[in-house]
Amino acid sequence: MTKRSLMLAGGGLKIAFQAGVLQVWLDEAGIEFDHGDGVSAATFNLAMWVQGFSGTQIADNWRHFKPFAAVDVNWLQLLKLFYAESFFELSPFRKKFFREWGLDFEKIRASPRVGTFNVYNFSKHNLRPVETAELTEDLLIAAGSLPLWFPPVRIDGDTYIDAVLNTATNLEEAIRRGADELWVIWTTSQRGQWRNGFIGNFFGIFEATTNNAYKQVLARIAANNAAIERGAPGEFGRPIIVREIKSEVALHYLFNFNQRRFRDEVEHGVATARAWCDVNKIKR
Repeated sequence: MTKRSLMLAGGGLKIAFQAGVLQVWLDEAGIEFDHGDGVSAATFNLAMWVQGFSGTQIADNWRHFKPFAAVDVNWLQLLKLFYAESFFELSPFRKKFFREWGLDFEKIRASPRVGTFNVYNFSKHNLRPVETAELTEDLLIAAGSLPLWFPPVRIDGDTYIDAVLNTATNLEEAIRRGADELWVIWTTSQRGQWRNGFIGNFFGIFEATTNNAYKQVLARIAANNAAIERGAPGEFGRPIIVREIKSEVALHYLFNFNQRRFRDEVEHGVATARAWCDVNKIKR
């Protein structure tokens, strides 16, 4: 029996598009997944899926997202200038959005759905895929704590940060767990447009890191499949199918102040996924 993994790749606030895709894949097409993996802010969508939300519920949470209420400026740290811990804090997600969305960490930990929430343990320099039964609010916040912009989270004496600069989607973890099909929703820009200024440079580095790492794993999968077709064992020992939706999403990774644009990108995800299903002959 084919085993599918839902791969929710990191992409900052561009993942509103991802939520629209989930409405189509989960609800309209009725696709079921044996495992889900999330990186960076996409772990918020993963948490909703693991808890048992429908795709429409996930999409509606982003349709109603209020960007002005999303982050707090880390004023005390900004006084330290070049030695500041971060520009912003993610406390509004703890205090507001997780509750409004209906996230319940006890229900998540008790869920039969298998999820891996990637965080980077900076103290030990290890990528840590946190399993469903282990997930806490601190670990979920750590998964979205992009360095420089948000402070690291300290858990049991170790420092945790967003894993996105290590991997934007942990394809190897899904393969290790037995996935034969990787269903990827990719929102990081692949346009290759360099932007000047501090913010532009930072996210240019982000795009260079994530896109290159992703392409390297895809190349390994292609080599694996070619080897198996020739009768050789291949790196992963079985054919791996990658089903991918990727799009240039109009939202910025962090700086968006118009609620309507989030609704628009959710609908962009819905329309893109419907067209993708039609092309790939997946019934809705």
